[in-house]
Amino acid sequence: MQPDIDNMPLIQWIPPDRRQDSLIMRRYQAGDRPFEQGDPTTGLWIVLEGRVAVERVGADGTLTTTGVWVAGDIVGIAGLWDRSGYPASARALENPTVMGWMARDVVLRLHQEIPQFGLEVSRLLSERLRFVQESVSGRQGRPMINQVASVLLTLSSRMGPSIGLTHEDLAHIIGTHRETVSRALQELGRNGVIRSHHGTIEILSAAALQEWTLAAGR
Repeated sequence: MQPDIDNMPLIQWIPPDRRQDSLIMRRYQAGDRPFEQGDPTTGLWIVLEGRVAVERVGADGTLTTTGVWVAGDIVGIAGLWDRSGYPASARALENPTVMGWMARDVVLRLHQEIPQFGLEVSRLLSERLRFVQESVSGRQGRPMINQVASVLLTLSSRMGPSIGLTHEDLAHIIGTHRETVSRALQELGRNGVIRSHHGTIEILSAAALQEWTLAAGR
């Protein structure tokens, strides 16, 4: 069964008679990697179904999850304009995960020929920048439990109250150890803020999570 893409951001501005030639759908299973860090940027990826983690390995070998993206999000656009390689790898998180791929020359042609398409690319990039800035500013220099709360609040705004991430995934997003994140999640659980089970973190009280996000430490 194909995902419904007619009203998705960006895709909705491509005329229906041009979509088949412009967009190639590719299906992945959890753990599959649509592209790897350093690979040439061949085109633009759009999450059509499921969720995708974008992960970067630093010079010291540390793995950092730079984002978790859901249906309608664009992925891998950083090197599209200057032909540089992908700055991070993409990893499918769900069975199935469906992604759409548009070749670089197709994206550039649509950008020039369809003003709404170009404006939507700019809007999505602005939204991405704001998301990253809020995520970083909400964590910097704060106690771990408040950092975890901040990341969960940001993720829930995009993914809903049920966040399908493991403790290790969350640790990669924050840039710390799984055990450290697990302790913070246990504390939030004891306070009735979240429930963590089977690779899913469920938000029980968004208001309480907001309080922990704003707190300087307890």
